[in-house]
Amino acid sequence: MRVPLVNLTPHEVTIFDSDDRVVVRCPAASKPVRVAVDRCEIGRIGGIPVFSEDYGRALLPAPALGVWYIVSSTVALAHPERTDLLVPTDLVRSSDGTIVGCKALGRRNG
Repeated sequence: MRVPLVNLTPHEVTIFDSDDRVVVRCPAASKPVRVAVDRCEIGRIGGIPVFSEDYGRALLPAPALGVWYIVSSTVALAHPERTDLLVPTDLVRSSDGTIVGCKALGRRNG
């Protein structure tokens, strides 16, 4: 079964089933979608800087019928109006802790 997923992240997204078999590999985007963040230091707690962060908008493709876009959590949070954005979840890690894929995709709710 061909799944209409478009990866807009800078990393390959590998999706595993419950038996740890690869179900889908989505190649990294050649032009990843990113969100600009404006940061302003608003104080310090015990010498640790605390910032206020305002997220900009990403240059996303227009929604397309039946197409889902894999994005970072930051991009999804910056676009709560988009119901076609998915984020890797249930992450799979190697023995050294490196993320190697996921077992599910999640939709962020505004």
